[in-house]
Amino acid sequence: MTFLSSARATPTTLLVSSAALFALALSGCTAAEPTAEVTDDATVSAAIDLDAVDDDTLFVLGTYDVDGDEILGDVPADQAAVWDRFNELFPAELHPEITMFVAIDVDQSGGTDGAMQPNGVREGETYLALDTTGGVDADVLDRTMIHEFAHLITLREDQIPKDDSTVDSCPVYSEIDGCPFDDSYLFAYYTEFWPDFSLDDLEAETEEDKEERYTPEEFVTDYAATIPSEDAAEVFAEWVLADDLPAGDSIVEQKLRFFEDYPELVELRDTIREGLFS
Repeated sequence: MTFLSSARATPTTLLVSSAALFALALSGCTAAEPTAEVTDDATVSAAIDLDAVDDDTLFVLGTYDVDGDEILGDVPADQAAVWDRFNELFPAELHPEITMFVAIDVDQSGGTDGAMQPNGVREGETYLALDTTGGVDADVLDRTMIHEFAHLITLREDQIPKDDSTVDSCPVYSEIDGCPFDDSYLFAYYTEFWPDFSLDDLEAETEEDKEERYTPEEFVTDYAATIPSEDAAEVFAEWVLADDLPAGDSIVEQKLRFFEDYPELVELRDTIREGLFS
């Protein structure tokens, strides 16, 4: 896998409740290993592999290997329920890269309610982290799952090869370790909506610069304005959740129709919505 760390908190949204917060992968989390209560009042002590999570911004309640849609080990019911909900929206065949589920506490993670990140000790494997405390509404957590899945499908190696030698000559914004293929989703998205933005621009920006870029005519949420890949993931989530798509010519309306050009993504949207509303 070749995607950046992605974590999500709760900013302003244009169409529905949203969650998003970009976080770089860090190591050395020192949070105490907590326990979690299951519905029958029994207590399960969760195993926590902080080396695999490799992100000290996340307060980890438990880490669990997964096989397809099956979560392995003794899992508290509230944590298993969140993993099961993810698989209702995204059948196992859609996420073979995810080999670990990480239960987190949104409040103690600085408002982050989800992340999709590389496993810190198992190269080529990915973990999904989601809040399991009920600290955010169910519909917000659903949207977080959709946003994180957007990162999975747009930053896979068949979309962005892991080759940092291609970054300097990349004609569009790159994800640090590789340049998007010219037939990838993000190459098309960046060419259309972020044509003059580069990694150097990102590194030179302040938080104030990102805040000033946001306008509701151009971005579906304020967080979407922070970085191109987060813009695409936020748009994908809004596109999936929208009952009707706008027909206007504003930039944000054009973005909300962007993924309609990909039949495989339209089919995926239908699958997700079936899980959401069944």
